[in-house]
Formats: sequence, structure tokens, C-alpha cells
Amino acid sequence: MNCFKLIKTVLDEAYAQIPGSDDDKKKAIKREFVQLRAGYANLKNKGCLDYSDPIRRFAYIYKYTSTHASYVCSLMTGANTYFGPFFKRDALTISTVGGGPGSDFLGILKFCQANNYKPEIKCLLLDRDPAWGESWMDVDKKLGASFRFSTVFQPFDVTDPKTYNYFRKHYASDIFTLVYFMSEVYAKKVQAADYFNTLFQNIPKGAAVLFLDNKTPEFYGWFDDLAVKHGVDIKAKCEATMTVPLSEQKSDLGKYYTMFKDDESPKIKSDVAYRIGIKR
Repeated sequence: MNCFKLIKTVLDEAYAQIPGSDDDKKKAIKREFVQLRAGYANLKNKGCLDYSDPIRRFAYIYKYTSTHASYVCSLMTGANTYFGPFFKRDALTISTVGGGPGSDFLGILKFCQANNYKPEIKCLLLDRDPAWGESWMDVDKKLGASFRFSTVFQPFDVTDPKTYNYFRKHYASDIFTLVYFMSEVYAKKVQAADYFNTLFQNIPKGAAVLFLDNKTPEFYGWFDDLAVKHGVDIKAKCEATMTVPLSEQKSDLGKYYTMFKDDESPKIKSDVAYRIGIKR
């Protein structure tokens, strides 16, 4: 199974959990699209959203996950000089911080498929909402034997030391991703500062870091400050507009693209900031 079909299976599962008729589900999902836009417009003040509701998880995956995964794949492909050597190893571990929605590891999977990389990959999904773990826990079975790719969900809140102090092994990963996450916790920057300082301090020498987020100076400036403070050398950086071909969205979303295309299109263009760094 490729990552397009994988996204479709997760949408199917989330859709099945939404109560009511197809018409009821469609109306509920359309309302959630509106709520998501409103929430993301106010991230600097209110911070991260709650994704425990299957309606919201469906709306997010439909609207954003496949798009953000394509961005991750594009960035890693453009920086294959830095990422390629990791994927030529027999095995590697990747920590996706705030990676519950799946954009990080799906982008990595697309990158592997595009470059015919087939190492054994353990992908740690570090996120506050355990419902995301339910969405992605059987990725290895769905992908089959062609990819040695597994996910491990570790639930903790980066603003609450009591929830993350027991999780130390992810600091030993080979690659760290922060995809549309620092913006979600920016409103609680003070509470999250201890975790991010600990994370950046403990990133191993030679490990790679991929940051992708909204093109908002407060968000990428926070990452830049941490990189300077903790010795992450930035090898590539940009504030830019990224796009995804519409044909790719159709492949990802199957029947749901047809269901919602007249009311709500998947996100295909974003103003982003990205950074690719190596810990020295």
C-alpha cells in the first residue's frame, strides 16, 4: 500500500466513527472546516486545538494532512544531500514532535517511495492527543512487507513536565521533525520552553532537524533562537509559498474529494517557513 491509499484508509476509519447518516456526517464535517479555520487564525493567542473528536480528525486529515505530507516530501527531496545518508542505513529512528496528525511520517514515507529507500524505520509520534495514536497504530500492517515502517505513539503534553519527563528515548533519534507544531503551542510558549530547550539540548550530534510551519515571524523566530542557542546549524532556510498539484489531492482523498469538492477544497497552497538543520 502506498501513502495515498494509507490516508484514505484512515479517513474511512474516522468517517465510520462519526454518528448519523451520510448527510448528517457531511454537515458536521463542513461545520468543522469552519471551526478549524477560525482556530488556526487565532493560534498566537489561543494555541492548539483539541483533536479527540473524530469529526475534527477527519476534517484535519482531509484538509491538511496530505498537503503537509507533500510539503515534507518536497523539502526532504530538495535537501537529499542531508537526508539521503540517513535513509541509506539499515535502520533509523525518527521523532515527529507534535506529529499526531501524521503529516510528518507520511511525508517521510512519500520521500522513501520516491527515492526507493527501504531502511527499517521506527517513527515516534509524540503528541498530546491519544486519539491520533489510534489512527496510525497499524501503519506497518497496512503498508505490508514492502516497507519496514512502524509507528510508536508516545502521548505527552510539551507544556506539562509531568507528562513528558518519563519519555527520554526519543532524544536519541536520528531525525527530528516539527511540522506545524510550534505554532500550535506558541500561545503557551512559556510553559513549553523547558521541553523545547531540553529537546534541542539533547538532539545527538549529527542528527537532522526539519522545521516546517506558517510564515509567521514569531513561530519561525522561536525555532531560530533555539537552533542558535543549542548548536543546530541551519543548512537550508526559506520563507516561501508552497503548492501541491490538485491531481495529487484527488489521489489521496478518493471519494471524499468528490463529496466535498464543491464546498471545501483541500489546502493546496501555503505561505510557509522551513528550516533544515544538523546538530553540531
